[in-house]
Amino acid sequence: MSSTAPQAPSRDRRRTRRWWSAAGILGIACLGSGAVIVPQAAEHWEDLTETPQIAAAEPASPSAAPVRTLDPDAAQPGSEAVASALRTAQRDFRGGSLTAQVADARTGDVLYSDDAAKPVMPASNLKLLTAYTLLSHQDPSARYETGSYLGADGRSVVLRAGGDTMLSPDEARQGVDGRASLRDLARQTVDSLHHRGVTGSIPVRLDASRFTGPAVSPAWSAEDVASGYVTGVHPIALWDHHTQEPADPEETSHRPDDAAQDAVAAYLRELDAAGSAHGLSFTDSGAADAQDREASQRLGAVESATVLEQTRYMLEESDNVLAEVLGRNAAVAAGKEGSQEAAIALVRETLTRDGIGVEGLEQADLCGLSDRNRVTPATLVQTVQHAVTADDARAQLVSALPTAGLDGTLAARFEAADEAAGRGYVRAKTGTLLKVSSLSGVTTTEDGRLLVYSFVVNDLTDLTAAKDMLDRSAAALTRL
Repeated sequence: MSSTAPQAPSRDRRRTRRWWSAAGILGIACLGSGAVIVPQAAEHWEDLTETPQIAAAEPASPSAAPVRTLDPDAAQPGSEAVASALRTAQRDFRGGSLTAQVADARTGDVLYSDDAAKPVMPASNLKLLTAYTLLSHQDPSARYETGSYLGADGRSVVLRAGGDTMLSPDEARQGVDGRASLRDLARQTVDSLHHRGVTGSIPVRLDASRFTGPAVSPAWSAEDVASGYVTGVHPIALWDHHTQEPADPEETSHRPDDAAQDAVAAYLRELDAAGSAHGLSFTDSGAADAQDREASQRLGAVESATVLEQTRYMLEESDNVLAEVLGRNAAVAAGKEGSQEAAIALVRETLTRDGIGVEGLEQADLCGLSDRNRVTPATLVQTVQHAVTADDARAQLVSALPTAGLDGTLAARFEAADEAAGRGYVRAKTGTLLKVSSLSGVTTTEDGRLLVYSFVVNDLTDLTAAKDMLDRSAAALTRL
């Protein structure tokens, strides 16, 4: 990949090209100041064509494009222009088998298709379906609660797992991972018990009934589990299913043998530390029973980052375990059991309900790690296109995708001279497996027309060549 530095968009281009992100980029543009503006989904497409009332600061680097809206009068590029641009971008690629589709975001018109009805391994592009389903069934501003409850005997504590697997064992963090603190929960619990006059040794039981089914999917290879690309999935965990705070969001080391038990152990340590001054000590008493699960006298509670914040984290960092957690949380929100099987069924049900084609869809997990997954580029394009034009929470999906040259798995992409046009404009989900490289998302043309695309390479023989070709392809659309 070339080290040629990308050029900033020209002044005229900065004025005339309109980026749709009145519904999304605004949040990213304000992150540096700590203010996150994430509007609810645009009520009408026309709303996306208005100039934002809040101006974003001038970007600090060429990779961060200014806030732009779509040009309502921008022409839809012709199919031949799209095909010609992609032929040029892809002509030297010999590193695998490519399938692709490009569509106009506003109308859904297919502008280019290359074997797009063929079911292929999507790798982490499958996370788009998980995120779409989650935002279809759960308020993006909702938070997952971890609570403690007084047992029926009045002398025990029930720790209720509420689907937050990004808990800090000690002090709360400002970021998404570690937003809720078990230390805070322990102190609340001890204060409540003390005010009730409870003393002595208190049993603590875990209610982890939110999730059902096997923690480790049979669709995952033993090698992938051993390498930490995924681990046993529980409805409560420290540090996004790590044994210590990850130095990097993509870290796959330090996976727990039992994430739920690690969380219980951390909670017990904090309970003992907080309770010693009040004559309280705590013991692990195993799993909660049916009576415990009905406990309603709350002793304390802590809340996660929002559903949208966790969704963005999952998509930006391509977090396999969090995708599995959020998929199960979506199933629970939809009134189903919190199992991988139920979550997979909900994905198909949701796509079908919304008129998104599911021909050829074979889903073995929610994160895209399994080599049994199959989906067509057409389904991926339709999913993103439906999100773009939605009038509800689904419209937040695109705002949660990484931006080329700016963040997440696209931070170090689009670096070569023939890719640089996409920096700051392309928003997409990446995907990488041993034999797969994929890129699906959105970009805007020179005239300000929003396009949706999916490029998937299977039978991969050269990952670097594939990534470069995918980036060139998205950049070519950006230059139309």
